[in-house]
Amino acid sequence: MNGNLEWALTVMQRKMTSSGIERMIKRQQTHHLKSSEKRILARKNLEQKLRSQDLARKLKAVLLKKVSSTV
Repeated sequence: MNGNLEWALTVMQRKMTSSGIERMIKRQQTHHLKSSEKRILARKNLEQKLRSQDLARKLKAVLLKKVSSTV
């Protein structure tokens, strides 16, 4: 920016912070995971997925009851 590198870096850092790119980069793992850690993470992800599916199923049932009772 007009030959001012420091100012350009400051602007770029501000834009990265506001857009969330910085958080995304930090969230990605940059170190090696042991097999046991991978298993633990996989199990946690599976449990979260199952909870989410269960909640979706319950909400669908509630909505279907609500729709069928109004018809």
